Amino acid sequence: MLNSELNLNSVRKGLGLMVLVIALGVLWFMAMEGFSFMDALYMTIITVSTVGFNEVHVLDISGRIFVLVLIVTGLTVMTYTLGAVGKVIIEGSIQHYLGRQRMNREVENLKNHYMVCGHGRMGNILCEELQREGVDFVVIEQDPDKAQKLIEKGYLVVKGNATEDHVLETAGVRRAKGLVAVVSNNVNNLYITLSAREMSRQENPYLYILSRATDQSASEKITRAGANRVISPYAIGGMRIVQALLRPTVYDFVEVATQSSGLELMFEEFIVGMDSILNEIAIKDSNIRSDFDVIVIGIKKPNGQMIFNPGPNVTIHTGDELIVLGDRDQLKRLEKIVL
Repeated sequence: MLNSELNLNSVRKGLGLMVLVIALGVLWFMAMEGFSFMDALYMTIITVSTVGFNEVHVLDISGRIFVLVLIVTGLTVMTYTLGAVGKVIIEGSIQHYLGRQRMNREVENLKNHYMVCGHGRMGNILCEELQREGVDFVVIEQDPDKAQKLIEKGYLVVKGNATEDHVLETAGVRRAKGLVAVVSNNVNNLYITLSAREMSRQENPYLYILSRATDQSASEKITRAGANRVISPYAIGGMRIVQALLRPTVYDFVEVATQSSGLELMFEEFIVGMDSILNEIAIKDSNIRSDFDVIVIGIKKPNGQMIFNPGPNVTIHTGDELIVLGDRDQLKRLEKIVL
């Protein structure tokens, strides 16, 4: 950044000197040789540029000496200015290329990351939350100007249309943990979902695909195309408004627990691993509450069955997904024994 600013300052300085040389040449020819303004400007330009046209008027010895000085000075300033301009262009191109290559390498090295397809209003919120959560993600954006702004914000970006297979491949669809299709067009979200599911079916069958849909009909089609979940922003917005209207205290509690920008209290979900010490242990014997001060809100079984507010005698098994509520630091401690 500092080098770029210095180069731009050199260009500005060179252009300023060039204007000064031309202005002095015009003034000298008008004052000393009696040229009109246009003749003086013409004479100065052909002299500085060393084009070599004939003199407008015959010059005396002092005029010829001034022309020699003007040629040397003009060439020096022009060489300096063109060099500064060339440096800006070349270094800018090189930096852009190197930056692009570095970003491509970073994307290639990503694993278990999230892919955000489309950076509209919803995509913007998604990226801010993912960045706040500290998880790896890459944005696929077709608009070059918008993509450049995202790069300047520090995001990893793949430029291109997310409906095209090679773009999804570049973004690491076979290595990703999740994909979010939030472009404004239902058809594009359908294509993205279908392509991502087909491409990851063999190497990454557990890829979690979340898609946006504006109506029920589109939601059903996208689900059949392979999305794990389809969300309608309008439906969610409507339900949240109703909750805020009818149950404002409950709404405030859920807001605090689900937003990473809120207090340290938050919801989290953990899948019990095969080597977890919680396997085949009843909740009352797991010491989750006493050791971690965390509340088990629910358990989702591998078959999709959801147990809300599980009792103390409910046994935890491999593959169970624990939905817990607690302090952020305590949840990080709990994660180590669950996985």
